[in-house]
Amino acid sequence: MNKKCTSFYYKISHFSKNKIRVNKGKSRVKVVLRRLAGMEMIVFDLDGVLVNIESSWQAVHKAFGVDNEENFRKCVHSQIDFKEFMRSDIRLWNGPNISRIKQILEEAPLMKGAQETISTLQKAGYKTAIISSGISVLADRIKNELKIDYCFSNKLLTDDSGLLTGEGEEVVNLFNKDKVLRDLTSTAEVRVEQCVVIGDSRFDISLFNGAGLSIAFNAKEKSTRDAADLSICEKDLTLILPWLVNEDETALAEIVFNYDDENEAEAIVKAVEPDNKSSPPGLIVKTTRKRRSVYTRVFSTKGVETLLATLDDLFSCIKVAENVLETG
Repeated sequence: MNKKCTSFYYKISHFSKNKIRVNKGKSRVKVVLRRLAGMEMIVFDLDGVLVNIESSWQAVHKAFGVDNEENFRKCVHSQIDFKEFMRSDIRLWNGPNISRIKQILEEAPLMKGAQETISTLQKAGYKTAIISSGISVLADRIKNELKIDYCFSNKLLTDDSGLLTGEGEEVVNLFNKDKVLRDLTSTAEVRVEQCVVIGDSRFDISLFNGAGLSIAFNAKEKSTRDAADLSICEKDLTLILPWLVNEDETALAEIVFNYDDENEAEAIVKAVEPDNKSSPPGLIVKTTRKRRSVYTRVFSTKGVETLLATLDDLFSCIKVAENVLETG
């Protein structure tokens, strides 16, 4: 049986230029920014990404001295739906005025580098968005502070006097964030594969699927890091910028190898895994399998020559693996 690749295709993207002009003293300075070609929008989770708190819901719980872990477990195990879970959260607070919630969430600090990161991305020509299953009081505050283009989050309902009714409006279901992303891309007239998604938990994995680039930001769970294309392990949002906005010829390559058999494809993935894990700084190689196809994505901030050299190494490694399968 032929153990070699039956077909493959590839795509290489580099940075497209977006020129802006700024005044610096009496001089007029031309600044040239580059964004990853084909990418149009950066989508952020809120809690743990744009703000340095784990959960806006938990921040309010802490302020009122309550806890809702039991109902969270029920929700995760599908014993109650997300709307009911949200309702159980809100009713723990005993109907305060919405101004008290705003006061609590006003204390949530921006993540380090958030202001610089959003400003740089927007100057490079990206649209920006928040998709969060957190509280809209905080999400709207951050949207306005950072001048983010789109924002989706869950709302607390009040009566005419501003008191919480104990109900909420579900906008972003914790378990179906990808639905909101699809709605967003339709509104913004971009495709999902033109989006870069940054998240920090397993509930963001649905957003990662299909995105042009996914970044796990300080993700505690291995499953989240494994699902993302890139992983940032420091609380500094500017660390995502070299991958998205760069004056060098940063590039992304996507390659698909097709095989006759799923076992063959799996053997190829295992053969290249050690190389994936030992990539030098500024270079990330991620290989996965879907049925009989092997998908490899290579990200480089070291220039196109480095990218092409990496692809040569990858092809050589796969060829060796195929020869081993052929003679095995």
